[in-house]
Parts: sequence; structure tokens; C-alpha cells
Amino acid sequence: MISKQSVKLYETLKRLTKPQFGEVCFYLKNEYPYDLSYVHLNNSQSESAIELIGLIEQYPQGLTHLSEVIDKVVPKKKYKVNVDDLRPHLPNRRPQESQLGKAIQTHHHKQRPLLCLIHSHESQCSDRFLDRFVHYYLPKLLLDDGISFYFVHCHFSQNIDLHQEISEQLASKLGINPFAQPSEIVEAIIRERSPIIFHTDMCTKNWSRCGGIKLVQNFIEFWAKLELPSTHNHLLLICLYFNYKDIKPTHFLTRWFKNKSINDQIRAEFRQLENENFSEKFGINGIVLPELMDIEKGDVDAWARAHLPSVLDSVRPKIDDLFKSPDETIPMCDLARALREILEEFPPEVFRV
Repeated sequence: MISKQSVKLYETLKRLTKPQFGEVCFYLKNEYPYDLSYVHLNNSQSESAIELIGLIEQYPQGLTHLSEVIDKVVPKKKYKVNVDDLRPHLPNRRPQESQLGKAIQTHHHKQRPLLCLIHSHESQCSDRFLDRFVHYYLPKLLLDDGISFYFVHCHFSQNIDLHQEISEQLASKLGINPFAQPSEIVEAIIRERSPIIFHTDMCTKNWSRCGGIKLVQNFIEFWAKLELPSTHNHLLLICLYFNYKDIKPTHFLTRWFKNKSINDQIRAEFRQLENENFSEKFGINGIVLPELMDIEKGDVDAWARAHLPSVLDSVRPKIDDLFKSPDETIPMCDLARALREILEEFPPEVFRV
């Protein structure tokens, strides 16, 4: 009697392309002791699928192994975002998006990661910049079926080996042994079969406690050492966004001046990095985006014209109320909260993506 699992796997195998079916067989032969010499890859997809399942069913864990291998080979869209949640974060970030997009298009050496450093005050929602880039901008550049998007939380401390910390966090996100060797991490990345974006954040406190610019350089060096095989042809984008944080208000002005001075020093370091040739200095392709700044009123007006044309006359006065003067600017986080309140007054269908 044919099991439901066999039928399901048969239907899946029929939908695979010839190269994907060949890769499934390749992985099965290399990862498990299966003799697949009786599977004729030149037959029709249906015939080959029947042959493969008939052979695999003879092994106790055969169907389970087949299912696992298919999951590794067939790309899946892993990144999902709530579009409604991103709507108020769409006012102008085009200079940064365009610069990162050009870097991706000219990054032809897929055997090496592409590194992107993003810096801004914490009020600029740098994480949401990356969300909108991946969801709205990147699909126009890449033709792949999906994008794997992972946040890698690292503990930055003087007492921690940063390379080991990144390695363990990567392994955890990729679902492998946290103490995996670099070669095992590379294998897990290859199995994704789709563009991958790893992103992590760093802040003023980390900088102050962990050696300043050396912390960023140490982060870069980890990825510079990671090399993928020549057969790898998917984008591997590494994003580090740095948040300038303010010390909580106190009665001691020296604390405020010290914090301001630290953030100014960090900005100067990032401006210097912008002019560096990453390939020559670090052995990796990289880019430092211009700092994410406050949003101007003209950018919000353009956002309304592009996305809310049917209710523009109702929205414009509300936008005017947000700005005390035409020259005033607003941090993205504050602006997004205000725009979200405006959007809640209208049905979702009026918003044009």
C-alpha cells in the first residue's frame, strides 16, 4: 500500500526541474549509503520520481531523508514582512537604497560575501530601512524565488571571542550545531539555495566598551575569511547597522558632552571608512552607506503623492501639521508613528504600493 508520504513526495519530485532532481540524487548519494544506480535521470520526471521513491522506500528512514534533502535543494521564500507595518517607513531613503543596489549589481564575485555598513542615530529606524530594502527594492534586482533574511544577535564584550560568537550565532540561525566548524557553516549557507542576508546591530555602548573601530574591523575580518566554493552563485549580503545612542539625561553635563564626543568620533571613523577600498584593506567587497538622516517635508509630500493619491487632499493638511516649518526635519521613528496614525484613518486599500 502506498503511503501518504510517498504520494506527497512523488508530487513534489514531479514539480522539480531536471537540475534540481539531479541535485536531490546527488545529496542522497553523498549524505546517505543509498545506491541510486537504478534511477534513470534521462527518463521523464514522473518515471524518475517513481524509480527514486521505490528505491528509497526500502530503507527504514529513506522517505524522511528524501524529504530533508528536498528541503535543502529546493529554494523557499523565507522572508515575510507585514506590508501594512512598513507603509509609514517608506518616505525617502533612496540615496542609500540606490548605493546599496549598485553595489549588489556590481558584486560579481559570489564566492565572497558583500559587506554593508549602515549607521544612524537610533531614532532613524535603521532596521526598518533594511526591511524596506529587502521587501520593496531588492526583488527588482534579484530574480530568485526567495530571500533568506536572518537577524544575528551578537554579544559584544571584551571577554568574548567575537569570531567564535558570530560563528555560534550563525550556526544557530542556520539550524546546525552551534559549535560547527567554518566549513560546516559554509555547507549550510550553500544549502539555502537562495540569496542570504545576515544582519546584526551595534551601538555606542558596544563601541566604548570593546575597543572602538577595532570592534568593527574584527567583525569585517570574520567575513573576509569566509570563502564559498566556486559553484556558489547566490548573493551573500552581510549588513551591520550601527546605532548612535544617547546617554539618559542626568544632572552631570559632562556625561552629555562625553557621549556627544564619542558619537562624533564614531561618525568620523565611519566617514573615513566610506573612502576606504574594502577589497584592498580587508580583502572583502564592502560599502559604507551615507548616514540615515531626518526626513524632510518634501519627502513626506512625495510619499503621499506616490502612495495615497486617492486621498491626497485629505492627507496634505495632516502632513502640514507635522512640520512647524517647511525646513523642519523629523527623525524616521517619530515620523513613522505619526504617519501610522494618519494611515489608520483610511481603509488599507487606498494605499498604493
